[in-house]
Amino acid sequence: MTTTTDLQDFGFRELKMAAELLTAYCENPPEFLSSGVHLMMNTHSGYVFLTDEDFSVAMMSGSKLEQFLSCPECGAEGFAEELPDNECCAAYLAEVQR
Repeated sequence: MTTTTDLQDFGFRELKMAAELLTAYCENPPEFLSSGVHLMMNTHSGYVFLTDEDFSVAMMSGSKLEQFLSCPECGAEGFAEELPDNECCAAYLAEVQR
């Protein structure tokens, strides 16, 4: 399985990342996350993130909780400022930021 919500699968590094995510979420819950929010870890990359029932993803970008995006057309991933400057990513970003 690529992802897990079982904290027993998290190492110390991932648990610290989870604590940082939850602290940021408590201090300022992002509007882009809807209901059904839970912690998840990608077991291949080691990334820890929050996700909701709509598959929106929040990750730490430095000290800030931000939306992590995946362009449905070209597959580019990253925070808004990291997405390529191409037509499909620009259209996707405009749709997400409405």
